[in-house]
Amino acid sequence: MYSELISTSIADGGPFASKTSYVKLLRSVKRETLKLIETFVDKAEDQPQIGKQFVPPMMDSVLGDYARNVPDARESEVLSLFATIINKYRSAMMEDVPRIFEAVFACTLEMITKNFEDYPEHRLKFFSLLKAIATYCFRALFVLSSQQLKLVMDSIIWAFRHTERNIAETGLNLLLEMLKNFQVSEFCNQFHQTYFLTIEQEIFAVLTDTFHKPGFKAHVLILQHLFCLVDSGALTLPLWDITALGPTAYPNNMVFVREYTIKLLGTSFPNMTAAEVTQFVDGLFESRNDLSTFKNHIRDFLVQSKEFSAQDNKDLYAEEAAAQRERERQRMLSIPGLIAPSELQDEMVDS
Repeated sequence: MYSELISTSIADGGPFASKTSYVKLLRSVKRETLKLIETFVDKAEDQPQIGKQFVPPMMDSVLGDYARNVPDARESEVLSLFATIINKYRSAMMEDVPRIFEAVFACTLEMITKNFEDYPEHRLKFFSLLKAIATYCFRALFVLSSQQLKLVMDSIIWAFRHTERNIAETGLNLLLEMLKNFQVSEFCNQFHQTYFLTIEQEIFAVLTDTFHKPGFKAHVLILQHLFCLVDSGALTLPLWDITALGPTAYPNNMVFVREYTIKLLGTSFPNMTAAEVTQFVDGLFESRNDLSTFKNHIRDFLVQSKEFSAQDNKDLYAEEAAAQRERERQRMLSIPGLIAPSELQDEMVDS
């Protein structure tokens, strides 16, 4: 009832109707109701019974309302509610994921991808929902249509392109988790034939973009995963376009990915010679099984390519700096009296 009143009021009142006190009051009631349901689901002790009797009847009304409403009447609490439900009931929600996806994914993406500012709460809660699905109902992604899976991948790529750090980190972590899950699934070849090159290209784009320096650690882990994958034996079908090039254009995927990466970086960095780019790519393959060497090799390339100056690369060493701070803290803790008890108490409160 509240949803219909909100939608009608906004539709009849024009673009500023959502700002009126009447609509704000209706939305407040609706939000509090959704929060109450979420708290109930999260805290309920008789979980199996609640899951069978309470959740299914609620889904049609809540999801249908979200899908039918105008953007300004869609509450972000719907996204967090279903993230909580999936986190709570896990694989028991597997069959319901396609219905959740159909109701909220496309319309939410349309809201949040027009720019990087509108609907900030929807952005964060949308990726919380996607993370819950990827963690506990990953196999539900296998039954999505190719268009729906593309929506998922587009949303993840959009996320790690974002300049807001927490959204970018969420997108990168989601991508890494999905890559690991797909690698051990029966859809490994199918997924990577479609998305391997796109992912590599997009990760190199943000890796060499100074706006995304805080994501360096995740960028490295994803690239290492990709380069190890082509030599793991998990991919048994060609990654290149066999329709255009034929099935025997390359002896194996490693040779193809090496050549593709050299062309990709050579085009992106015209200030570097072909020999420099080739040396870098060869170094990636040679160091792919040693994360520390692999990471340092990429750091050297970023400075060499002049994307990062030698004085402007502290984010590339953020992980090591944090580890050094923790080692120093542990050293100080080992010396009685060096750290005041009040400081230790403050640390416990902050954590």
